[in-house]
Amino acid sequence: MKNYNFDGHKLVYHLDRVSQYLTTNDCYPLYMEISPVGSCNHRCIFCAYDYIGYPNRKLETARTLELIDELAEGGLRSILFAGEGEPLLHPDLHRFVKRAKESGIDVGMFTNGQLLTPPQAEKLLPYLTFIRFSFNAGTRENYAHIHTVQPDVFDKVVFNIRSAAEFKQKNSLHVDIGAQFVLLPENLPSVINAATTLRDAGADYLAIKPFVKQNELQGYHMSKQLPEDILNDILTELESFSTDNFAVLARKNAFVQYGKRSYSNCYGTSFITVLNSAGIISSCLPYWEKEEFSFGSIYEKSFQDIWKGEERRAIVEKLGQTLDVHSCPPNCRPNAINAFLHDIKHPDVKHINFI
Repeated sequence: MKNYNFDGHKLVYHLDRVSQYLTTNDCYPLYMEISPVGSCNHRCIFCAYDYIGYPNRKLETARTLELIDELAEGGLRSILFAGEGEPLLHPDLHRFVKRAKESGIDVGMFTNGQLLTPPQAEKLLPYLTFIRFSFNAGTRENYAHIHTVQPDVFDKVVFNIRSAAEFKQKNSLHVDIGAQFVLLPENLPSVINAATTLRDAGADYLAIKPFVKQNELQGYHMSKQLPEDILNDILTELESFSTDNFAVLARKNAFVQYGKRSYSNCYGTSFITVLNSAGIISSCLPYWEKEEFSFGSIYEKSFQDIWKGEERRAIVEKLGQTLDVHSCPPNCRPNAINAFLHDIKHPDVKHINFI
């Protein structure tokens, strides 16, 4: 089974950048999440960004292509197209993906999959490292409720996943085709069906993760916590559906460690950053609509000028010295990175030189 390492981190494979950070207290980012659009064709009941209002905005094509060149020149190593909306709603997404890959940047994408028709898949899959479908129910009726769409959308998405898997196999592509299921009380009864449906469609994996409260303004509130014994039983049963060609990744650690942190400050935003559909570079996903965490606009400055600017320097200093991370949303993306960097910067092991 492939090791996707969803709950850990991979900084140990980028020690040159870690060394730069430890020497200078900063570095050029390794990873950026880009939101091509603000709008979405689904209205998932647990959406992390519903409070933003699904703004009808999209990144300007010419500036985004230019930005990708700047990122590649500086040494960015990966881009995830995801964000507050559905990436496939951007008419030039395939151009962004192709440009990034040809510039030496690995590219991933999150999508609900409804718009990934076979012609779209043929334009995107050859340039993607992975594509991950947000697939949060295993029946037509439950999918319609969770994603707030018509029931036949479920059939379209399954067809698109199957078509993508067939295109991958036919062309011997190395792209991983996966899915992510946010486990809720409302979709728990259909999660087994989701696993079997995705396995039969030819997906490479299904990751099961907990709901994460990103912002207090979010519309969804879990009606009840899933009992630990029931949760463990269902996750263990789901793992039994794994085969040589399909992995069910029950992220048990993400459930057990939900909201727990072993560090006090945020260091990870030197290695990752985000770009929203308004063109604002920010520290991280939960705060990309807050001015006090915004580094600057790509329509006003180059990325290098933003990254080296005084606005960003002041924010990074606040994150690393005075921000109480316990006030941040649980299970944030830099979580594992922060724990690793905290341990390096504040080691508690004795006789450290006796390696």
